[in-house]
Amino acid sequence: MKVIKTFEVVESPNPHSISARVLHVGEAAQFEHLILEPGQEQKKHVAYATVHLYVLEGTGILEAGGETIALSADMLVEIPPETHHRLVNNGESRLRVLNVKAPRPSKATHLVAEGKN
Repeated sequence: MKVIKTFEVVESPNPHSISARVLHVGEAAQFEHLILEPGQEQKKHVAYATVHLYVLEGTGILEAGGETIALSADMLVEIPPETHHRLVNNGESRLRVLNVKAPRPSKATHLVAEGKN
């Protein structure tokens, strides 16, 4: 058995300048813990696996594939592979999200040029 304590994992640098910790990378899935402080937002990006976002704490919005979804704690959203998306913390407290990509992506996530959906 392997036990991972989220806040003992070192933050990973990322193009979004948010708190991101890679908790596990295996053949079946990749788990990341994300924190967006009030006013923070991700850049639009695309992943090459199904993305499951589970909101642990806070509120915000998810822009994905032309839709805008209001997020709140204890909510799970599934995003199909290659869907352009980003998280925005438009609330007054931190937004904590468990980001699960399954199966593990075969290609790295990349940013999407502005103006493209």
